[in-house]
Amino acid sequence: MQGLGLRVVTGLGLAVAAPLLVLLAPAWLLALLVAGLAGLGMREYLRLTCPELVGLRTWLLWLLAAVIPPAALLGAGALVGALLLGMVLAALLAMTGGGEVQAIQRRALNLGWGLAYCSGLLACYLLLANLDQGRVLILYGVASVVAADTGAYFAGNLAGKHRLAPTLSPGKTWEGVIGGLIFTALIGGLFAFLFLPDTRALVGAGLSLALGAVSVVGDLLESTLKRAVGAKDSGTLLPGHGGLLDRLDGIIAAAPLLLLAREIWWA
Repeated sequence: MQGLGLRVVTGLGLAVAAPLLVLLAPAWLLALLVAGLAGLGMREYLRLTCPELVGLRTWLLWLLAAVIPPAALLGAGALVGALLLGMVLAALLAMTGGGEVQAIQRRALNLGWGLAYCSGLLACYLLLANLDQGRVLILYGVASVVAADTGAYFAGNLAGKHRLAPTLSPGKTWEGVIGGLIFTALIGGLFAFLFLPDTRALVGAGLSLALGAVSVVGDLLESTLKRAVGAKDSGTLLPGHGGLLDRLDGIIAAAPLLLLAREIWWA
């Protein structure tokens, strides 16, 4: 019960603070927030994928992950340039870390993907925030992912029988995923009806369904990272919830799809 209480309190705090920050924070503050999330996410990611990296190299990688997202304030081109440069620098850190050639290659690939995952994907939300009605769409995207996760939890507990990916996430079932997608489609349609007057509810429902499906992939990806090292959680940052990546995995994965949809439907 104590663990459940911590989970509820933390969840309620995030549910209140996150929308206020998204809607009201100035661009520079939002950029600092995303930078902090990227740096902390990279810290957890390195713990899972490159535990052999210690000392100055880990600090440099955390810093590198944090400084990339604010480039989005200068536009998509600046973000792409910063991300690619960061990946080059990460490869340098990987190659100077010692070890066998295979280990260096694995480390370089892990670090490159880590920057794309923790910095590049999260920075999509900064690009979105700078666009017309982008901040409302961020809330729409986050609500879609949360609805998919919540619906899957209850549907899986009530009717889950067929496991989705037993090796990676034994608790996930096809019934849970389907229930989550149905719930997120309903939430997305309702959100569009209430807060996106220029968008048909059917479009809102369809995009929410797609975002929910992508978020499942993000969840499984993070489960893969944890299973590879036998970790239950990515960290302990959020009481009752585990690490930052445990909560943001689906939201991170959905970011580029939401940005792409903004350019297709709301440009």
